[in-house]
Amino acid sequence: MTTSAERPGPHRLWIAGVAVLAVLAAAVTWFVVGRGDSGADVPAAVPTTTEPPSEEQLLAGAEAVLKARASALLASRLPQYLQYVDPENQQLRQRDQQVFANLRKLGLSRLSYQVDTNWAPEVQAQHGPSARALRVLMQLQIAGIDSAPRATSLGYTFAERDGRWLLVDDDDLAAETDLSAYREPWDLGAIEVARRPGVLVVVPAGERPNAERLAREAQPAIPIVRSITRRAQAGTLVVAMADSRSMSGEWRTGGHPAAAVAVPNFAPANPEASEFKVTGSRVVINPEQRTRADRLLLAHEFTHAAMEPLGDRAPIWLVEGFAMYVENKLAARDEYQDEIDDQRRQLLRDKIPALVVLPIDGVFHGDYDEDSYGVAWIIVEYLVSKYGQAKVNALYADLAHGPDAPAVREQVLRKHLKVGETALVAALKKYDGPG
Repeated sequence: MTTSAERPGPHRLWIAGVAVLAVLAAAVTWFVVGRGDSGADVPAAVPTTTEPPSEEQLLAGAEAVLKARASALLASRLPQYLQYVDPENQQLRQRDQQVFANLRKLGLSRLSYQVDTNWAPEVQAQHGPSARALRVLMQLQIAGIDSAPRATSLGYTFAERDGRWLLVDDDDLAAETDLSAYREPWDLGAIEVARRPGVLVVVPAGERPNAERLAREAQPAIPIVRSITRRAQAGTLVVAMADSRSMSGEWRTGGHPAAAVAVPNFAPANPEASEFKVTGSRVVINPEQRTRADRLLLAHEFTHAAMEPLGDRAPIWLVEGFAMYVENKLAARDEYQDEIDDQRRQLLRDKIPALVVLPIDGVFHGDYDEDSYGVAWIIVEYLVSKYGQAKVNALYADLAHGPDAPAVREQVLRKHLKVGETALVAALKKYDGPG
């Protein structure tokens, strides 16, 4: 389940700034300090001087270290990966070794690091006169899962030691507001993975049976999502970690932590990484739900993931109603038809007659409480039964592009359905279920 704030659209290029990078880094907010252009690649070793190195030397040294580390990780050469890490910082080396092992388990097809030159280096005198913290974008692509590299934010501190540039710390940036709020799964200790067609599940070490279970549960969800949405990602990364930091506290639904969320994957839209676009989504399961999540929950979130790149301007009733429609279609195949019929009758009797307007985004949960998703499902089910799946999909795509102004939404409804909101609500009140 996602909110509009979590669903940036594909055709909206995100200008680098606090809003974008907070989404990119999830828990890390970055503040622009102001800067100019940076230098080009040069070897990592530079002459040692008594004066702090220039910014050009810093950036060139850092970029050379990052390039060598990416190459070493892709080639599974741990000694080369660690040779650029401060030998005196044993905790950093241990963390780095674990991250190396975790990323190798994911099966990366591409990995690169890019210093973000939109942000000024921060002096870190505790590591020596040359030490500076830089904002770095790690871009990684999981083979068979990601259609493009996904960017995630890092804060790395580099320092010159005896003529060599080294990574000396990974959490020094003053602009990081709360490192404990959200972390990538590979940063949370040893992991295990399970891979099946179209899905890769990541769990903590020791929970491989749950990873295998979730991968199996995903198999019936994937084809029905593709069939109804007429869209497909190359695959989906499913995160089911035990650590609460694997899920942001901001990912909520109806005032409560969501059972799972589809989280956008961002990729730079230009070489400067000053603009970003959505290339897909991963699904993060609430740690408290990780052993109970099933194919129905996965079908719901996979639907959000499939529709994510269309944009983030579709009304919440359509976003959640569409996902519920797919979920209930799968439930019906799994012999839950009687329960679905009972729920439909209850909603048509108790909730739909009270509709005055289509559920409004800002009070979606407040108006119908626990029945919010059910009301949204009934609306989408009616639309599919009346106009057909292709027409509903086209309506979704058009509304997702936005803007989300009421007048525009009314215009799009009339374009695709030949009726406006008032007539649609009146028709819903006469709906008695699919024929």
